[in-house]
Amino acid sequence: MGDDSRTAWERFLHSEVRPIAKKVVHRALVPPAALRPLYAALFEGHWTARELAEWAERSLIATPLFLAKCAKHGERIAIDRIPYMTAPCHIELGDDVRFSGQVNIKPVSTRSPKLMIGNGVFIGHNTTFDVASSITLGNFVSIGSQSYIADTEGHSHYDPKKPIWEVPAGDDDIAPVILEDGVQVGKHCTILKGVRVGARSVLGAGSVLRTSVPPDSIVMGNPGRVVKRIVPEGSP
Repeated sequence: MGDDSRTAWERFLHSEVRPIAKKVVHRALVPPAALRPLYAALFEGHWTARELAEWAERSLIATPLFLAKCAKHGERIAIDRIPYMTAPCHIELGDDVRFSGQVNIKPVSTRSPKLMIGNGVFIGHNTTFDVASSITLGNFVSIGSQSYIADTEGHSHYDPKKPIWEVPAGDDDIAPVILEDGVQVGKHCTILKGVRVGARSVLGAGSVLRTSVPPDSIVMGNPGRVVKRIVPEGSP
């Protein structure tokens, strides 16, 4: 009889209670017309509080702390969050630089790695730089979120007797990366060692670039290929 009672109770929960619970969970509260000004004011209050909190973190914490670690920097720099760094790195910033969200800078050698960033550069959230020697971003470069740029493969020859982090990159595994002026990098792009991206080139989202491309190129795919050339203004 107890089993029959539990079965009946489970049927009741499934047929009567569950539909009501789903409606409650999946349907948002729609405020009546009389309360809409109140909810609008609450929205504005929430937005203002969020913006103030982000301003405080950017202006009073992240930017001054990061600039203190830079060898050289210009003016009007905005760093949303303190960059994640794993080791010392020589960093130089130009004017009007913006780190949007979290940016990761991971020096992976003891060869005085350098990250050089020009004027008017935008770097999107969760972009990662693996720097063994030199990564250079020219003026007015923009990098979409989740991108990865590395001037090294990260390790040298495989040694089965050592963990990977104890096998440093050799000379053959390191080559500088350069993004010339005006390069635009889409989201989720990967730029590997030794690549030079010509001025004003555009990398489509998700591109994986293993070889250098000339200026005014549109690059797409994995591996990235030049699919079109941009005609600069004023060209015949």
